Amino acid sequence: MEYIKRFWIILLSVLVLLSIAGVLSAKTIHEHYVRYKLVPAEELQAACDNMAGLTQYRYDLKSGFTVEQREEVISQVQGEKAAGNTHIKGEMVNTPVDIYYIDRTIYNYDSFASKWLVIDSDTNNCEELLISELNPLSNFRLKSLGEVQKIGFEKVDGTDCLVVSCQPTVESQLLESMWKEYDYQFWLDYRNNLIKKATLKAKNQQNENTTLHLQVQFYDFDEKIEIKPPVGS
Repeated sequence: MEYIKRFWIILLSVLVLLSIAGVLSAKTIHEHYVRYKLVPAEELQAACDNMAGLTQYRYDLKSGFTVEQREEVISQVQGEKAAGNTHIKGEMVNTPVDIYYIDRTIYNYDSFASKWLVIDSDTNNCEELLISELNPLSNFRLKSLGEVQKIGFEKVDGTDCLVVSCQPTVESQLLESMWKEYDYQFWLDYRNNLIKKATLKAKNQQNENTTLHLQVQFYDFDEKIEIKPPVGS
């Protein structure tokens, strides 16, 4: 009797394990099929279009350049955007920065004087200020994608991403004025048509031994973000 009981317990355990394995196998097959069907150029274009329509998100941006194998950091900031307003905090050219751009007004914290400097701007578009840290997406407005190559798949913040590369023509006054031969890589959340991470390399127009490096990681898409003028300004 005890033998029969153990037999049924073992049999049921095996059946449960086989059922789980079957579900996992079906899920794996489906995942491989979804990945196989992805068209890199279409996924990149869809993600770029979708990102351009977002009004709220946060990002980490790091930029710098290499001059004859010597690396220099330009900026390393954390930023957030909401309804056309922007706030960044971090370092630019080895100097602490804390900048708000709200309704055509710049609030810049002067760490030496320990006070906020308030500057009225004649533009309601922070891209025209030529500070890419205030609008990281301005670095990824592409006129023509060129050939988009699939690199593979990689997780970013737990999200499975399609990694692609391209050498496009760009639509950025800041980039076009100083740089050339743009080499991009994108980590695309292909399920939600979002850019989770992107990198850029480009050569200086005047000195090909100088290379720009830029990396941005995006998160908190469409989260509730409120940006107000800083206290004490």
